[in-house]
Amino acid sequence: MASAVISAQVLPRKSLASNAKYAKVAIPCFHCPAKAFNVCKPLDYERQKELFETGVQQIWRRRQFLFRMGDLAGPIFKITSGIVAVSKPLLEGRRQVSAFLLPGEVCGYLETNGGYAFDGEAITEVRTCSFNRRQFHAFVAANRDVDNEVKAALEERLQQVGQQQAVLGQLTSTERVASFLLTMTRDYSAHGMQTRPLWLPMSRADIADYLGLRIETVSRAFAKLKHRKVLELDDEEVVIHDLKRLTELAGI
Repeated sequence: MASAVISAQVLPRKSLASNAKYAKVAIPCFHCPAKAFNVCKPLDYERQKELFETGVQQIWRRRQFLFRMGDLAGPIFKITSGIVAVSKPLLEGRRQVSAFLLPGEVCGYLETNGGYAFDGEAITEVRTCSFNRRQFHAFVAANRDVDNEVKAALEERLQQVGQQQAVLGQLTSTERVASFLLTMTRDYSAHGMQTRPLWLPMSRADIADYLGLRIETVSRAFAKLKHRKVLELDDEEVVIHDLKRLTELAGI
């Protein structure tokens, strides 16, 4: 198991109530904003409890790695709060960020030759339900509706990554940043997150590695969009003033 997993804070478990009258409030899942997504989406109380008991709740500090590419594939993580960057290291210390995952999404699922297929880094403080890989796969295999949900979510994410790579190669730097902002707006909205203002805790380096650009190029692109009054920047927040113009720039 990766050292990052070992050093993450594990949240203490509250014991399940023995009285059946109170049992359904013993686990936090039905108050969790991530309940409506991915593996947990089709689960009733009993199956949710069964899945919950195969893992632990953890807190990851900002810039802490949940898992590293090539490390022995250990837990599978469902994000319950925060944002995780999924990436692959490149030559000369660079990397390619393939996705920014939001609450409700699962990461650490894909493996290659028994090891994690990607790096997973906490962009913000992140909370996860971290599941034993073997028990997670067994649970999914035993519940066809869950299996369908997991496969659908994975296929959708892989399609998005493929589309991103195809589109970005045809766009200028400013158009790439516009496309990134629209992608994040779409994803936030789909996950019930606020989009005005749009919270962007990613660093310029994170965005550059996602878009295949240099940091200074990303900064200039944001400055151009601000100068054209398409958006307004305030620390980690972006307010989009001209969505139509931004969409035109992104070629969508």
